[in-house]
Amino acid sequence: MWLLFALLNPVADAFRSVFAKKASKDYKPLVIAWANNFLPTIIFLPFLFFIDIQINTKFILGFTGTWLINVAATIIYMKAISEGEISVVMPMLSFTPVFLLVTSPLIVGEIPNGYGIAGVLLVVLGSYILHSEGKNDFLAPIKSIITQKGTRLMLLVAFMFSFSSNFDKVAIQNSSVMQHIVFANIFLFSSFSIINLIKKNHKVFRDDNPAARKNLLIISLFTASMFIFHLFAISMTLVVYVIALKRLSGLIAVILGKIFFNEGNIRNRLTGAAIMSAGVFLLVFWG
Repeated sequence: MWLLFALLNPVADAFRSVFAKKASKDYKPLVIAWANNFLPTIIFLPFLFFIDIQINTKFILGFTGTWLINVAATIIYMKAISEGEISVVMPMLSFTPVFLLVTSPLIVGEIPNGYGIAGVLLVVLGSYILHSEGKNDFLAPIKSIITQKGTRLMLLVAFMFSFSSNFDKVAIQNSSVMQHIVFANIFLFSSFSIINLIKKNHKVFRDDNPAARKNLLIISLFTASMFIFHLFAISMTLVVYVIALKRLSGLIAVILGKIFFNEGNIRNRLTGAAIMSAGVFLLVFWG
């Protein structure tokens, strides 16, 4: 049963990217980021009255680190999706475990073994194939990564997630998974609400555009589903398995990009995303 929930997690993540792409036609990334945590906050807020809240210095440091990073990372994430095709942009998150090879030893003292190098090579190779677009030019994939704004932004997000993931671990080790999820949604939603009010982005909701608002609600629904699937999965198996399978969202996004937006070069992108996913599995399970 854990496998079902662990697989539903990346499916929900990939569908969230589809509707974030649709919503980007009508809303700024800041507004989409706000909507992202709207329903999860409502759903998880009542748990504050039922969980054993643990507050200590390490939790505060870990949570503050991941909260501040994720405020910026979520906005950039939504901006990346609005700027590029999701079949190219989403697989870039597979670089997060690659960056973790550098950030984990610095923050939590975890040293990877030799398998990590092989995993890195597979992620890089997959990214190269993903961006080759079927061209014979050896430098074409490199040029593509450099010139495509969405790809560059999502690589930045992957790098930021490599830091926030470590802070997540510190916060959870000094509290609980549920406490961390509840606090994260409350603080992120509050932060995006304040920023949008300051920038007066709330005025967009005065427009009579129910279809556009529906996309925001669907984004929020898929985000809430991700948290629920994640909680059920990690309650049944090791967290490392759930995290590894979540990176399949990039592979699923390639398929959804073709279905919803008729994005091209499906064969190259599927092959590249699949190799990147294999690299992630190697990194997570043996690196």
